[in-house]
Amino acid sequence: MNQKIFHYCNTSEISTVATNLLIAFSKGDWSADTALSRILAKLGIENEIFTKSIRFSKSGTQPKILHEKDEIADQLFICTKLFIWANLHAPEKDIAEKAELIWNVFDAHNLNLHRQSYESQMALTKSLTESINHPDVRPSLDGLTGVSSRFDAFATASEDFRSTFVEFQQSVAGLEKVTPASTQKNVIRKIINDQLTAYLDSMALALPEKYDAINHVIAQHIESINTKARARKTRHTATEPELNITE
Repeated sequence: MNQKIFHYCNTSEISTVATNLLIAFSKGDWSADTALSRILAKLGIENEIFTKSIRFSKSGTQPKILHEKDEIADQLFICTKLFIWANLHAPEKDIAEKAELIWNVFDAHNLNLHRQSYESQMALTKSLTESINHPDVRPSLDGLTGVSSRFDAFATASEDFRSTFVEFQQSVAGLEKVTPASTQKNVIRKIINDQLTAYLDSMALALPEKYDAINHVIAQHIESINTKARARKTRHTATEPELNITE
């Protein structure tokens, strides 16, 4: 039985396995199997969309200036987070309590929001900024040492990045609609996990002489990316502290 693609496989890994599966099937004639042909056709169409998504993703062909502005916002977010963390350990009880309140607001909006896709990062930042600037919350931030100016710089840099991102998206909007790679990778994973592997498993049992070999090939490709993802996840868990505030 084929295992499923792990949910924590990244964009590159899922792109690799989808392409490799389509190549594997292209080496044989499966036209007589209409059910399998429909699944492969759907996977092929969605994989083309996925490839385009990757080109416009954070590691793709977006302008250098966009990456640079994102990096500025990321570093300011990390800096702000570090200063809040320092205030948590202030000897003054009132400062520590205010820092805890602000830290919890940051935590609720993902302490690693800077590591998310552009789209997720912008949405989380907007929500975080609105929450921090609420009249019931902002005074606590302003009462911390060295935090308010850095948070405001982060908010400004994030807005600058957002504006540049919107300008870029509008510049390509007339050419094609770009689906976020982070969204499209889940579409690909669902097709492979819920349709392709399930179908192959059942057919390998019914007609092993025809489907067993290709089923084994597909299992190997999936196991390959799962192994890489598992190793990466294990390294991340082993080498990082329970809370990493600098990444």
